[in-house]
Amino acid sequence: MNGTPEMDSNEGRPMIADGDIPACRVCGNVQGNAVHVAREMMFGLRDEFRYVECAGCGLLQIAGIPKDLGRYYADGYYSYGQDGEGGWLRNFMKRRRFAHASGSFDPIGWALTRKYGVPAMADWARRARIGRNDAVLDVGCGSGLLLRQMRDAGFTNLTGVDPYIEADIAYDDGVRVYRRAIEDLEGRFDAVMFHHSFEHMADPLAMLRHASRLLAPGRFALIRIPVMGYAWRTYGVDWVQVDAPRHLFIHSVRSMEMLARDAGFTITDIVYDSGAFQFIGSEQYRRDIPFTDSRSWFINPDQSIFSPAEIAAFAAKADELNRAGDGDAAGFYLRKN
Repeated sequence: MNGTPEMDSNEGRPMIADGDIPACRVCGNVQGNAVHVAREMMFGLRDEFRYVECAGCGLLQIAGIPKDLGRYYADGYYSYGQDGEGGWLRNFMKRRRFAHASGSFDPIGWALTRKYGVPAMADWARRARIGRNDAVLDVGCGSGLLLRQMRDAGFTNLTGVDPYIEADIAYDDGVRVYRRAIEDLEGRFDAVMFHHSFEHMADPLAMLRHASRLLAPGRFALIRIPVMGYAWRTYGVDWVQVDAPRHLFIHSVRSMEMLARDAGFTITDIVYDSGAFQFIGSEQYRRDIPFTDSRSWFINPDQSIFSPAEIAAFAAKADELNRAGDGDAAGFYLRKN
């Protein structure tokens, strides 16, 4: 073999013997697995990477992690800025809206919720049973923007870890972000969160075991990630959430169930929260338009190939898929056994 799979022109699937395909790193399956070749399209480098689709658990995983993976995280891929300051009125409104959405009737919060809807943060905090004074850890949090938003909403005990920030960050509002990996952390937390960081981690089972080590008994890990479903079936390697080579694992419900069990967790809830992004990005990649291209909707929405009506249709389709349990992103709520 020359390293490039021979493709079946009718099916778009690789003609490779099972013995040449790496085993699934979650379930160990080798039989019937398929190899796909995905391109780097965030920055338009178009470098090619092999991904293995497991016939056993449905997981999509990079065949081999590049030794130079860091070069694919150009400045700006993650939001490491320290934005997030809010004025007193904005923070006051956030707290009242969150209080009402969390079950404490608040007339101002009621009015704000009627106008702006239930904040997503209130929904996942309720499902993960995160109280205002609970110790919360956010893993792979960048500069801690989400934690600062939680602080604005009234949470008081917030810690983040990310090995790729330049240095530890101590905000005036009490939020602390440490330049370290989860395996280097000690202590006890009431909730551990992975908000679209889990798919970037080279050993997901080890990450879950570290989360379990840090969690109090009966408490929750919240993992929000892209998931295999309609978007993968429709777009294949052009699906924007493949995000080669940065996304090392794109999970299925089955692969997450297996990881949770092996790490000592039970999945109590799965909430699909995909949006129009799955269609906008994937349709662009199909047309060979990178995410950061000047023609991209994410860069110049007024000059993109999509009309406002098309964007609205994408959002409506995403809502439909979420209701059907087939969106391309979901939150998994894992209770420590």
